[in-house]
Amino acid sequence: MQITAHRDFKRPRARVLAQFRNPAQMEAVLADLGAQVTRIAAPPAAEWSGSLDWRGAPRRFHLTAQEVVAHETMHLRIASDIASALVALDFHDLPDGGCRVTARADLTAQSLIARIALQSLRLVRGKTEDRLRRVLGALGRG
Repeated sequence: MQITAHRDFKRPRARVLAQFRNPAQMEAVLADLGAQVTRIAAPPAAEWSGSLDWRGAPRRFHLTAQEVVAHETMHLRIASDIASALVALDFHDLPDGGCRVTARADLTAQSLIARIALQSLRLVRGKTEDRLRRVLGALGRG
């Protein structure tokens, strides 16, 4: 399943990118989502191991964040036993001096329950895109 969302910031790209590159910012956003994480590698290829409660049980995951095109594109890779995702984040300058971040998430279910959950996300695509847009806002806040 693919989900696309974008978020505009009124700050220059360099300042927005600095927030997205900041491991502490990622950890704060993950904590706000209810995840418990431990950083296991620092940038330029930051990595976290963590867990998030889903359907009444803690689910382990592994997250990596790496800038794959300097000052332009980052990849977030999330892997768990339930699902995996590759989120490509593209950073573009806006004419007013701001920055637009566009996220393209490719989600892949690893289990039957996750496939059913992804099917339900397709039915509420607007809500899913809005959630992704809010995560972008939280990562870029600052």
